[in-house]
Amino acid sequence: MDYRVVLSDFFISDLKEIVDYLTVRAGSELASRIGHELLNRAMETGHNPFIGQAVKDRPGVRKVLRYSYRIYYDVDESRQVIEVLRIWHGARDPRTLRL
Repeated sequence: MDYRVVLSDFFISDLKEIVDYLTVRAGSELASRIGHELLNRAMETGHNPFIGQAVKDRPGVRKVLRYSYRIYYDVDESRQVIEVLRIWHGARDPRTLRL
């Protein structure tokens, strides 16, 4: 059974920032394509909630990869809900990531 996927405000803001960045550097067509692929990857967690790697020291939080981006999400088994928390480029300092 699929879980319901909820996108946090932080995730939406992160995705917009990524698309804006890519639009300036690579053009709107590529930025749009990558933005859609990242969003689709986040939504896929609802089909298989435990596919992502568990995040150390963050109970319930997992991450999946797409390109160089890490998509962090929280699994609520009792309600069968996935909350997609953040999307983070692998080159960014992970110590500055707030989940």
